[in-house]
Amino acid sequence: MIVALTFGSLFLAGRTLIWEVDGIAQHFPILVEFQKILQHPSQQGLFSWSWNLGLGADQLTTFTYYVVGDPFNYLVALMPTSKLEFGYQFLILLRLYTVGLAFLGFSRQFNFSRLSRLIGTLTYTFTAYTFYVGMHHPFFLLPMIWFPLLCWTIERVLRGQSWWQLALVTAIVIMSNFYFAYLLALGSLIYLVVRYWHLKADQQLHVNLRALLTRLVLAVSGGVGLSVVLLVPTLLTMLHATRTSFDFANGLWTYPINYYVNLPNRLLTNGGGVQYWVTLGLSGVSFLGLIYTLRHFKTYFYLNLVIIVMMVGILVPGFAATFNVLSSPSNRWLLLATLVFAYATMIFVDQLTKLTTTDLKWLAGLSLGLIALIWVVNGFYMNIRKHDIATYLVILAVVIFVILQAQLNLTRRQFVSFLLGLVMLNLITNGLGWLSINTTAGSAEQLRRGTALTWAKHYFDDAQKGLPKTGFYRTNYTPDYYTQRSAGNDIPMLLNTHSVASYYSVQSGAVGQLSQSVGNLDYAMNAPLGTLNSRTTLNNLLGVTYMFARADELKKQSLPAGYTPVKTAGGQVKVYPDKYVYGLSNHTGTVLLRSTHALPLVYTQAQQLTTAAYQKLSPVDREQAMLQGAVTTTTMAGVKTATPTKTSESVAYSAQVDNTSVLDSLDKVMIYRVQHASGTSNGDLSLPAKTTELTATERQTLAPATGLQQPTTALKQLIKQNQQLVSQTNQANKNGLTTLTSDVQGQPMPLQLTIKHPENYRHTELYLSLTGITYDRSSISQQLTIGGNNSIFSGRPNTKVDQLNRWRDGLKDSLSASGYTLTAKTVDRSVDFNQLGTTNMSDYEPRKTAVFNLGYSDRLRKTIDLNLADIQGIHFKTAKLVAVRFGQTYDRQTRQLQQQGLQHLKVTNNQVTGTTNQTQAQVLTTSIPYSTGWHLQVDGQNVATQVVNTGFVGAKLTAGRHHIKLVYRTPGLLVGALITGLSVVLLGGYLGWRYWRHRL
Repeated sequence: MIVALTFGSLFLAGRTLIWEVDGIAQHFPILVEFQKILQHPSQQGLFSWSWNLGLGADQLTTFTYYVVGDPFNYLVALMPTSKLEFGYQFLILLRLYTVGLAFLGFSRQFNFSRLSRLIGTLTYTFTAYTFYVGMHHPFFLLPMIWFPLLCWTIERVLRGQSWWQLALVTAIVIMSNFYFAYLLALGSLIYLVVRYWHLKADQQLHVNLRALLTRLVLAVSGGVGLSVVLLVPTLLTMLHATRTSFDFANGLWTYPINYYVNLPNRLLTNGGGVQYWVTLGLSGVSFLGLIYTLRHFKTYFYLNLVIIVMMVGILVPGFAATFNVLSSPSNRWLLLATLVFAYATMIFVDQLTKLTTTDLKWLAGLSLGLIALIWVVNGFYMNIRKHDIATYLVILAVVIFVILQAQLNLTRRQFVSFLLGLVMLNLITNGLGWLSINTTAGSAEQLRRGTALTWAKHYFDDAQKGLPKTGFYRTNYTPDYYTQRSAGNDIPMLLNTHSVASYYSVQSGAVGQLSQSVGNLDYAMNAPLGTLNSRTTLNNLLGVTYMFARADELKKQSLPAGYTPVKTAGGQVKVYPDKYVYGLSNHTGTVLLRSTHALPLVYTQAQQLTTAAYQKLSPVDREQAMLQGAVTTTTMAGVKTATPTKTSESVAYSAQVDNTSVLDSLDKVMIYRVQHASGTSNGDLSLPAKTTELTATERQTLAPATGLQQPTTALKQLIKQNQQLVSQTNQANKNGLTTLTSDVQGQPMPLQLTIKHPENYRHTELYLSLTGITYDRSSISQQLTIGGNNSIFSGRPNTKVDQLNRWRDGLKDSLSASGYTLTAKTVDRSVDFNQLGTTNMSDYEPRKTAVFNLGYSDRLRKTIDLNLADIQGIHFKTAKLVAVRFGQTYDRQTRQLQQQGLQHLKVTNNQVTGTTNQTQAQVLTTSIPYSTGWHLQVDGQNVATQVVNTGFVGAKLTAGRHHIKLVYRTPGLLVGALITGLSVVLLGGYLGWRYWRHRL
């Protein structure tokens, strides 16, 4: 019933459980690809390299995080692809059902009544966490299954029973997901320690410490041994992944103030969203259970210790980061807390008929106290969603029932029916708070029924059908091909387009290093390349021969140099009509762009560049330098070492504040007041759209209407402050861009860079390179001041209520944790640089540099407009504008490297072969992401590889004709398989010996 009424509300609205962000960008396409692997292993094996995972990646270690260790996903092998949208959702509900079964099995070990176990299971199964991840990250339901099973097997060992079940569950947990394994290991260790001391204090420990440790070591060793086949390859990959570099807890010592303000309301509801992965949403009976156990502190001493630690831990970012593999302060550890909450719930339900008057006073008092606390921290105002109020009413009904149930003289059946009905109503209300289209905007982010597979099939409007069927090449798409909230999308993986863009939690650190070294603005830990910021040379270096672009971009947007539209036999641009998918398609056709300068997958370089020389170059020149020679980590004897030459040209510019919207004159204030008082526009005033100065007649007419016949001293001071801010900013940027600031209204002031001699930079790619970036976040005190300033400018009273509301809004906003967006815009290109805030749990990194590719254009670009959003100001150590030309030298370099590509190149999943014939020693250069799994043979002899061009497989080749063979084997897989096989034999032998001994 709970599932039908909660998830059913979403289905009745024509929505699915596929999220429009990570659901369609990662989870669904990965499941589709996994089904393909299971049903057609000969086409793409799991234990192999895949060229459809960005530049190429290990299929096993990339998918291990998502699908490989999830036993439920193997059911898709039995489904037709046309039913996979249904299958995706069915597996979510199946996992949810199994969550309940797992907890029900765990609870059987304790002396709880059937009613308490049932209610405990319901409150464990239907929590804010399960509703949230069911909609957004389905495989995150797995630890909700594994944790009760781990605790069950640990409990068996503590009670002197066998250890092999713990070994099996440990192996399953490790293989399901390495991240879950870490989190659940900490949770299991805490459970073990707490239960050990609890049982020892109650004199119920059935095994001595030495025997206990022996069994635990055997269980953990056995579990690790059984899982090594996946564990070793995964760990080796993670040690060289992009995620190895991060700030502990995102650099936070405390959360922003709004986190603490919103926390009380999130205890029993979803609070209108998720911040730092706080998904509490307790049922009313669980909340009362926590109060009850804390009220009887000594009786439930060890349980209460855990509860208190959790209460403190949720307030400290470092606590969350410790459970999140020492990375971001994501409170995913709360999934462990749900077991504690459910355990307290079972205690409370069994004690319901035995509650004392003092118990009832505590339950009623703290319930009302929570509501009062929410009222106080929200500024003496219940600033919560309407649905949250409905939730509190249901919880109030639970409290009233608990208080009055003794006086109602109910029969046992009536008592059970009322209690179970109220609990289910509470859980249904909580679920609707997440899933109903009428209660939350979040449900509108779920894809509409029937769209996922259709969009995946026609993602590029079928333009991929126009790609060549032979030869190896890569593709990309323009940054604005789709506007999406995620850092990338993995649907191109399904279309076999060899797209360089990818979006996975496990990404090659080598690729990330390359992307960062050239200042790729699109870099993110989950998507290290993005769409390469449309940089011409970077696309060509990585072998991008074809690019998908929106049809409407051909005339409006700049495109990478040399990428020209593919045409029909009649000489017309080939446009693939839009394949309409409601809510997803971009409502324009698609064109294919082709480059004749893209480099082959494997080629040779006659010159090498030292890493030291490479690092001395600017990010833009580093990119160009890789056409002059291969960057080697170890100098290769016999190969000429060259000194890279700078190819970019400095572009002179001046910087000036665009003060059009800055209220730095009385005329502007008059216009502002009329606009904001009546809602009219400049047009209604018979003024041109961007009028900033009035005529004497207009001034005489507007002054009385705006109350500015005699401006107040406060207004004059604000106008003067704005004038000073404009002047100071212009002075600071006199010798080059150094800062963007906000006016006294808190609005960032746009800045315009004027290019000197712009005619000289037609047919070039322009770059704006920023270093030493720092920025100024806003604060509550600033927001209060800004609100007062706006009142003065608008001529409206600044009442106490207005001030109080601003203070309330300041408490609710993430002012101290926000990131920002810096936009640079030319006549035919707009580029956004996004610094994520500390609230981002996946890709947050403080960015100190940024390189904007302003595009290649044949137009006259006179100015560059800079706009800042979400913060008060931003500052730079240096800001250089440079241009790159693509003339004869560029053509000669790329043609030469193309000619030096391997002849008879053949590329398969795990192997690359070809021949080369050079008169001198060369550097074998590839755009294959470096991995120790790639092994090189030259003429049948093994040759050591090294990193070239900061991220790729390379090696030294002697002069002459050679047969090249690169073979990939997943690092650690063979060793892991041998250890796992041995572990299976040993554990099987042990179980056989136990069986044989008991038979005797």
